[in-house]
Amino acid sequence: MTTKRADKPARRAVKVAGKMGGSTRVALLEVPEEGPVVVAPVRRRGAVVFGAIALVMAGLAGWFAIEARDATAALTHNTALTDVATTAEVSDQIGKALGTVFSYRYDDPAKSEQAAKAVLTGPALGQYDQLFAQVRGLAAEQKLVVTSTAVVSGVKVLDGDRASLLVFLDQTGVRGDGQRSTGAAQLSVSAERAEGKWRVTALAAA
Repeated sequence: MTTKRADKPARRAVKVAGKMGGSTRVALLEVPEEGPVVVAPVRRRGAVVFGAIALVMAGLAGWFAIEARDATAALTHNTALTDVATTAEVSDQIGKALGTVFSYRYDDPAKSEQAAKAVLTGPALGQYDQLFAQVRGLAAEQKLVVTSTAVVSGVKVLDGDRASLLVFLDQTGVRGDGQRSTGAAQLSVSAERAEGKWRVTALAAA
């Protein structure tokens, strides 16, 4: 009796420029060539106490998957590795904004909602509102507090006032009874700049 090892999906190297540890760096990241769009924690400790937020992120990724691919395909001139100032600007703004958007306090839901209005635009904002409506009741019941922090924000493509990024978020969830859990998520982001401010137009799980 023989056992066949499952083939691993093909992977491709993606060169990104962005902020890591307070400085701008260029790095090669390996991402799957093809595969289903999912949002799954790459690191967990303890019980999952913020599963509702993870489900919302998964739904958000599904809503935005097509938009993200279309927006990225439209970017034809890449200056991410040569325009250091703009690369750092979009990386910093989008990383901080997503950290705030995906943080949530059961007793202050307005903070994340206001952050979403400030950084999401177009269909992205309406879809965010619709999906987070599913979370509010459960978060209040569990007295849930989720903190998300962008640890790496790398720019794949920069084309004038449009950009495509990879953003890595570290997340910590604490329930009212003190139960804690940590995890991480990786997002592919499309962004546009208007009046000097970068805003997210599409999101997808990376």
